[in-house]
Amino acid sequence: MLERILRWILSNPKNTLTIIGGITVLWALFIPNLKIDFTIEHLFSKNDPAVERYFSFRDTFGREDNVITIIYEPYDALQKDLYIELEELVYKIDELTEVKDVLSLFSLSDIDLNAWIGDLYNENVRWNKDTVLQKLKYIQADPSIGARVLSKDIKYGAIILTLSDRANNHKDRTDLIEKIKIFTEQTSPDWIFSGVSVLRTEYVKYMLRDNIVFLPPIALILISILSYIFRSWVFVLLPIMTVIITVIWLLGFMGLVGLEINIMTYVVPTLLFIIGISDAIHIQARFRENMSKDNSDPEKAMFLTMTQMSKVILLTSLTTAIGFIALTTTSIKIVQEFGLEIALGVMIAWFVSILVVPAGIMFFRAFNEKNRYTFSYLLYWLSNTIPKKPWLFIIIPLLISFTMIYKIKDISTDSSLMDDLRPKNKLYQDLKFTEKYFGGVLPFEVLIHIDPDKNKPSIETDILPYLDQVESLLQSEMQESRFFSLSTLLRSIKRIRGDNGDEVYNYEMIERIAQEQSKQGNRLISDDKTVFRVTGLIENRTSSEMKKVYNKLDSLSRSFPPYLSIECTGTTVVALRTNDYLVQSLVNSLGLALFFISIVMAVMFRARSILFASLVTNLIPIFTILGAIAWFGISIRPPTAMTFAVALGIAVDDSLHFLLRYRKELRQGMSRVDAIKSTIINTGSALMITTTILVAGFSVLLFSAFLPTYQFGLLSASMIGVALLCDITLLPALCLVLPNPNRG
Repeated sequence: MLERILRWILSNPKNTLTIIGGITVLWALFIPNLKIDFTIEHLFSKNDPAVERYFSFRDTFGREDNVITIIYEPYDALQKDLYIELEELVYKIDELTEVKDVLSLFSLSDIDLNAWIGDLYNENVRWNKDTVLQKLKYIQADPSIGARVLSKDIKYGAIILTLSDRANNHKDRTDLIEKIKIFTEQTSPDWIFSGVSVLRTEYVKYMLRDNIVFLPPIALILISILSYIFRSWVFVLLPIMTVIITVIWLLGFMGLVGLEINIMTYVVPTLLFIIGISDAIHIQARFRENMSKDNSDPEKAMFLTMTQMSKVILLTSLTTAIGFIALTTTSIKIVQEFGLEIALGVMIAWFVSILVVPAGIMFFRAFNEKNRYTFSYLLYWLSNTIPKKPWLFIIIPLLISFTMIYKIKDISTDSSLMDDLRPKNKLYQDLKFTEKYFGGVLPFEVLIHIDPDKNKPSIETDILPYLDQVESLLQSEMQESRFFSLSTLLRSIKRIRGDNGDEVYNYEMIERIAQEQSKQGNRLISDDKTVFRVTGLIENRTSSEMKKVYNKLDSLSRSFPPYLSIECTGTTVVALRTNDYLVQSLVNSLGLALFFISIVMAVMFRARSILFASLVTNLIPIFTILGAIAWFGISIRPPTAMTFAVALGIAVDDSLHFLLRYRKELRQGMSRVDAIKSTIINTGSALMITTTILVAGFSVLLFSAFLPTYQFGLLSASMIGVALLCDITLLPALCLVLPNPNRG
């Protein structure tokens, strides 16, 4: 069957290319159906009880992650014109349908005349800067609003926006931020935009930009390397055509079945563009090798090439796909989709390569180029040196590996939500600025639950004191952060009314106050009066730091009456928990990928010596890079953990190409030494070419301002580079010293 298909392709190259072109056009028609959805909820594990509690919280109190903080630095905080501008700005923002609520220094004056700055529009009223300063200090001291809208030194002010649900998608949120930026540009102060909504908007911009910006330079680098190596425009065109067609087919398929471009899969086109080129290069390299031996019949040489390579690149594509399929073992849907999409893309690349490359070479009649053994000096040196000193090429990598294994124990998995940003990044600096003067931007929620079956407590006497205790503990642990609850609100009201502490706020009054807050988007009590909320925007914290806070809250709850319990939730809690879970899942996926790849190799080679050599060769790059991560103090986070499962599938390909060629040479009667020499020279050249392209392609990602993209590129390039070194040094050395495999 395969032979008949190959002969038809070689006899009808024009028809083959025409059919491929037609299919490509059909798949391209489905690409416009692709939807883009970068909501963070896609990363949450549906099976996690913490996630279920978070969504229950949102059902009760609404979203808490839809806040934008805009901070202004006036040239003079006591100028009348400033407050005219601010009031007009607040009015404009409040009129936007995408904005649910606006909190500013003017908010307090609605209920407290002492916070009224004065008549801004009456020219007959004298503007007194001393009076204004006292008003600002009064506002800043308010327990519920003050610290959120004015810094302690009154130097900076903030306007806090709560977005409506309709503005929660990326497009509407981006458009809203741009509208508000236009409003702020019409005022005199300098402005800083911060908050989780801004963070998400900028993250999506980074992701989309990386995909658009990096594809052209990656393509240019690939073209340059291919041009230098093959010195033929046909041998440059065909690999590039292969990856372009692969990407179009995959995106078309995604559009057809309703798959989305999301926070994980945005990198799929770029990744496929890099890794999908290897099969085409191996076919071209083998064709040139065969033509150099006998160039009298190009069709015969191509038929021989495809019979030799079709199954080989199928096996290598399968092992690469296994590395990605292993990601489906997580319970996070978009990670599963990412693994399946890349695995499918790899198999599409294999299918397209075995059709386009031979048909293209025959159609363009690219027969006369002589085979050039790229990196020939190095490969000839290795082929002569390794058989003489095999143990040298075994001991050195093992010593390096053992050194790195020792450092692995120091690897940290601790992470924070700002780890994706470089310290010099403007967004990062703006977030740190917000932390310094306004407490932070990351939502954190503590819920106090009442068990109505155990007690029906009085809010005034049995609930508020415990709310105070929770607030006090949080404030002591996160001194720069600001927290808000029913207790905070009541303290503010008592201050406004001038209460001395003797007045008792009955249930009805408290409920009325709480309902008024709910209208403003700040619900503090559940409808059934069984859940009380302490909410805050906190500074950036690592997982370990937050665990200390959880533990102290847990200790505090044990001192509470039996009818009360404490629960921590919110975007920050769930996101940090998801990070930890995802890292563990990806590490497990790596182990699973190794297991399945080992099975494939065991079935393929049926020789313990070859299986052992292959496993050692592919484990050393993993240990080496893990050790390097520990040396440089890089934490294992989802982007870094995912790299290993991805890079493993790619790196194993080189080992397979080497071992399959080595076994072929043995079957043809060569001695072990001659078989190793032949494999290093012939297959080594293709391995060097493909690895150079892969490393160069991933290295382009080092220019990303988005740290996950940067680290993915760095670690992928490093691991694949180390894997190549092991494949052309350690692997042949092991093949020489281990027992001779069965030739049959």
